Amino acid sequence: MLHYRPFTQILKQAIAVDRHLTFIRPFASLTTTINHAKSSTKKDTSATDTLSNRQKFNQIQPPIKLYEKLEKLGFGTLLKTKRYSGLHKQKARRDQQRQQYTERVGPPPEPKYAFPLLSFFAGAKVPTSFPPESLDEIAFVGRSNVGKSSLINSVAESSVVRTSDKPGLTQQINFYNVGTLFHMIDMPGYGFAFVDDAERKQWRELMETYITKRKTLKRVYVVLDARHGVKVADVDFFKMLNSKQVKFQVVLTKCDLLVLPNLAKRIVTVEDHIKQLRNAVKDVVVVSSKTDAGINQFRKEMLFLMGHLQPKEFYQAIQAAKDEKEARKTKSLSFKK
Repeated sequence: MLHYRPFTQILKQAIAVDRHLTFIRPFASLTTTINHAKSSTKKDTSATDTLSNRQKFNQIQPPIKLYEKLEKLGFGTLLKTKRYSGLHKQKARRDQQRQQYTERVGPPPEPKYAFPLLSFFAGAKVPTSFPPESLDEIAFVGRSNVGKSSLINSVAESSVVRTSDKPGLTQQINFYNVGTLFHMIDMPGYGFAFVDDAERKQWRELMETYITKRKTLKRVYVVLDARHGVKVADVDFFKMLNSKQVKFQVVLTKCDLLVLPNLAKRIVTVEDHIKQLRNAVKDVVVVSSKTDAGINQFRKEMLFLMGHLQPKEFYQAIQAAKDEKEARKTKSLSFKK
């Protein structure tokens, strides 16, 4: 015999089921969305991981201010291509504003800053040979053959520091007098050099001893080759300096060998490596010992750091005296002929 349920009972059950479904449905859709997001994130990260270092480097987009800074330092101009058309529009607007300001106020004169005569006074292969701590010091360190010695010569307008294309020429800590103002220190290179591992280890220990125990040391300039950027040895040295509470700043050399966009991207990558290090100066110095681009600005920053930056008129007078001396020399030579 068939049993029939009342219609009201069937209706109540249907309403209960519908309520249950309407309660569950949003969570089901949310779960689907989360799973989809996870899968897409995995795809994105896997796609990023598959990119080569060169592809990641090419994807960097430096700010327009960085291009303007490099152009001002003398590293060329941004070539007008389809790829950089947006940057050119920004630059054109800023150049127009700057020109209008210059027409009203006039261009600010920037003198050529100068160091006193550079002279060698001590060399040390062991810590006991370090000279007494008399003047403030700044040290230059970096991988072998990145251009530390050439940089010191360019900044000091000298040829006292020996240079070579062979890695590992500097095999001791060399101390130089910058007149009676301060000392500049040329340190051995770390990383590859034409010496055995034991000697490289000895250099490293010597440098760490100097860096950690020298009370007159004001700053360490870590010199990098702009073409190669930051290497593993550089990262290790950054971390060592940071752990020893030593203030350091990165200097990119041989910047004339890079086109402007690649140089700007290189600066961005270096800044990314040091941004988490408390004792790193975040402003990256860019120079070229060959063309002298950026050298005058670097010289000015060093003088300011050491507390010996004079008014602009002081350097203008020095330059005027040099020009007058050169003119007299040229005139005397022409008279003899």
